[in-house]
Amino acid sequence: MTAEPTHAPGLSGTDASSSTAEQPDVELDDLDVDGLAAQTPPLIDADGRVRLSFSRIDMFQNCPRKFRYAYVDRLPTRPAPALSFGSSVHAALEAFYDQKLPEPPSEDALLTFLYDHWEHAGFADLERDEQVAYYRHAQDVLRRYHRRAAPTYRLPVATEAWFELPIDDEAIVVGSIDRVDRDDDGNLHVIDYKTNRRAQPRQRVAKSLQLAIYARACEHLYGRLPASVGLVFVVAGVDVAVDIEEIDLAHADAVIRETAASIRAGIDHPTPNRLCDWCDFRDLCPAWSSDVDALGPAVERASALRRQLRRDAAELRAVESAIERLQVELAEPDAGAPVGDGGSVAD
Repeated sequence: MTAEPTHAPGLSGTDASSSTAEQPDVELDDLDVDGLAAQTPPLIDADGRVRLSFSRIDMFQNCPRKFRYAYVDRLPTRPAPALSFGSSVHAALEAFYDQKLPEPPSEDALLTFLYDHWEHAGFADLERDEQVAYYRHAQDVLRRYHRRAAPTYRLPVATEAWFELPIDDEAIVVGSIDRVDRDDDGNLHVIDYKTNRRAQPRQRVAKSLQLAIYARACEHLYGRLPASVGLVFVVAGVDVAVDIEEIDLAHADAVIRETAASIRAGIDHPTPNRLCDWCDFRDLCPAWSSDVDALGPAVERASALRRQLRRDAAELRAVESAIERLQVELAEPDAGAPVGDGGSVAD
């Protein structure tokens, strides 16, 4: 058996750090940044469609002003332990099912996948003991999952199946399905992992906008709707599957179109609700108390990006200068040859 990792990744008592020499300053106005915007998909794509995902739609439905801060203004957010925990467990399960093996990987292998894919960002502000507690909890969750899943293990059709689902000319919904299974009759089954502490009742799962979107995405990817869609509540150890006939696909289509139309119209009013206490942008929101000091994280992020851009630009110019010199030397071999009598090195 593979030995279980005994330490949480990246949680050693003292972390060695190396300082990077500050590069010469470079004026940003001199940089060619025309292509930078293309690195991240824009909110409106080249065909004029609003680019959405379930998380974007869910955030807009919850609070249009929060959506604006996150996706239009693109203000930075604070990494949260729960998000990093969920991402780590998701990545471990993806690796578990992505081995393309006829038999399930061992429990120790699954724990190794967790170690290899542990996401640190959300735990950076926690004490070491708290970080280790999260990691041990994730190990326990995956041990229980392995005991439940191994006896009925079968190779999935896909893991993290990426989709770009067009909704007429109005929107395109992007995302990835955690897992797509196929049963003995050839029917497809869509599965999404959740790391909530509690499982949701079946009636609520049947109304899930996310699962309706994933059902449409499955049809787009594989040419047919799945026979069922379901949520695997990994922490609670509960699986909830719903037949496709119980999913309101027409309602999902309507919500997507409504959201796209509202975004086009520039709707961004704040909507106070029970989630405001956990909102990264509460101190900016006019529904509470707008405070210019709340822009501090965005200002710090902009400053960090500016410093990084200057360092990268200086390094780029140094490398390009070296390439130019080497090109001249290679084109004129004698240009870089040492002065001597022409004798061989062995003489």
